[in-house]
Amino acid sequence: MDTDTLARCTGATRADAERYAWHLTDGMARFKIDDSPMRQAVFVGQIAVESDNLAAAQEGLSYSSADRLRAIFPSLFVKGPYKAEDYVRNPKGLSALRYKGYHGRGLIQLTWAETYLAASKDLGFDYVGQPDLVAEPMHAALTACWFFAKYKPCLAPADRGDVDAVTGLVNGKAKLHLAERQAFTDKAYRLLSV
Repeated sequence: MDTDTLARCTGATRADAERYAWHLTDGMARFKIDDSPMRQAVFVGQIAVESDNLAAAQEGLSYSSADRLRAIFPSLFVKGPYKAEDYVRNPKGLSALRYKGYHGRGLIQLTWAETYLAASKDLGFDYVGQPDLVAEPMHAALTACWFFAKYKPCLAPADRGDVDAVTGLVNGKAKLHLAERQAFTDKAYRLLSV
């Protein structure tokens, strides 16, 4: 996928699209995501939302208020024993507390140690020992392709254009930003099936 097409499909800036285009093209070929325009479109629709239009390869954990932390992480700061005030503007501390350092990274946000371990085993990189690697462009793209095609079986529902099912696999039961994912998929499909 060339830079201009990637930018148009994801709403990314040219600079952000350029950072990932080659790596995504390589990963999409490796994991057969590029087998059809629909498969590509569903994948691109997911990474557009997961990465904030290719602008973020890492989950934002810097919260500016204790109230917001309590709202987002009630199990830690309302029901749990931790003081939200200790984690205001403390992304490293929050990552260690909530995710043991394995917070969302990559164009599809890998989260939790077991996901980093599975990616390490399958892809041959030490993501467990060096989790920040996943936020680097090559690894952000490669792990997203791996996650979509292998770790979560998204290819079959992607072939059907089932954005709802794919979003459940990528994002979980909440299916956050489902309408936005569908809109990006529709746009990408129009551009890729010409």
